Amino acid sequence: MTTNDENKQNMDTTHNQAMQSNIKKYFVAMFFRNLWISMPVGILYFQARGLSFTQIGLLEAIISAVIFFTDIPSGAFADIFGRKLSTSLGMGLWGLSLILTAVFTTFNGYIFAAILMGFGDSLISGAINALFYDTLKQMGKDQEYIKYTSQRDIITSVAIILASILGAIFYTIDIRLPYLVHGITLTIAGIIVFTMKEPITFEKSKTVVAQYKLISKSLGFVWKNHIVRFITIFWVLVLTVPMLFCNMMESFYLVEINIPVIYFGLIFAFTRGVIGFFAPLRFSIEKKLGEKGSFYGITIIFGVMLFLMVLLTTPLSLAFVFIFFFTRDYTWTILDKYANDHIPSDRRATVLSIINFCLNLVYMGFALLAGYSMDHSSFLGLNSLLSTMLVLGAATFVILIPFLMANYRKLGAQKEIPSSGE
Repeated sequence: MTTNDENKQNMDTTHNQAMQSNIKKYFVAMFFRNLWISMPVGILYFQARGLSFTQIGLLEAIISAVIFFTDIPSGAFADIFGRKLSTSLGMGLWGLSLILTAVFTTFNGYIFAAILMGFGDSLISGAINALFYDTLKQMGKDQEYIKYTSQRDIITSVAIILASILGAIFYTIDIRLPYLVHGITLTIAGIIVFTMKEPITFEKSKTVVAQYKLISKSLGFVWKNHIVRFITIFWVLVLTVPMLFCNMMESFYLVEINIPVIYFGLIFAFTRGVIGFFAPLRFSIEKKLGEKGSFYGITIIFGVMLFLMVLLTTPLSLAFVFIFFFTRDYTWTILDKYANDHIPSDRRATVLSIINFCLNLVYMGFALLAGYSMDHSSFLGLNSLLSTMLVLGAATFVILIPFLMANYRKLGAQKEIPSSGE
């Protein structure tokens, strides 16, 4: 063997070891990232600081607005300057925003922290998944993406359960403590990500013009590639359903079925944490159903679960809520996998950010409609909440089933979507 061959073999070995190390570091980073210690007591904290619900809602709107306007540029930043830099910087900014939230005592201070949080979220969006997917791709394991993300979800479930418990404990000691600790754990996650190795080499010009060109090319790619366009539209429409329920209706529905507020934290840990232990089932289910079966299946389950929750308003409906959340997590996983299968590495983060941008745009519109409906709609003897849930369930069938049928006729009837490669 020549010296050049030996050097190449050594370089390949070193690269493979770095990619294997990436997986371990990614799992550890995701544990620290998902220690959402401040989440269970966030509303209580701001109330204790003297904020009204209107002010708290405004902070949420500011975060969403920043994410909305920066999601696509941040994706281009990740594709040009590197995914690990984008992710670690985003986690650092988000961690800083949490620490500042604990330190500040004025509404203007919280606005500044909210802006930082929005920037941090957008820098992470798309970049972290692109970094992990390309790591697996370099190892020839990209087809096992769902299996690895299922393992990740078990780890993050432990983190969420632990955070749900610690958040309440820390809050009783000092109301600032949950935000301080959450900020520190998120910063630790960012440091761990920064020690990862970029799976691919970035050789693009690091200029604003280069970012603009990448965004333009990526927008064109999403529109012109019929498979990616189909996945994007379905992604946006189907995930709007659980986002509306989880963000706007879930708490009110728990009250509707006579669940005491004191148990909300336990249910939160169960639906966001314990359910993650079922993550390995996603890999098995996807293998059996495939892409087409999965798309039809999640559409039907979302609609049916909403109907059943409207029909049965007793604590037994928690079973339907559980199935709804499991389906939501399954949907995120498979859509992420199918989209990544068809997006070239050099624009992966940008395209994923475009999808998230579209999702946020559509969600904001439907959120306004849902909010209006929850205030004013009432029919069939149902109150406004249940009426809105019934409409959402019906819309899931009326919009998504015809959409899937029309697109599968175009894509080849019974055939699965083939991977396009890169």
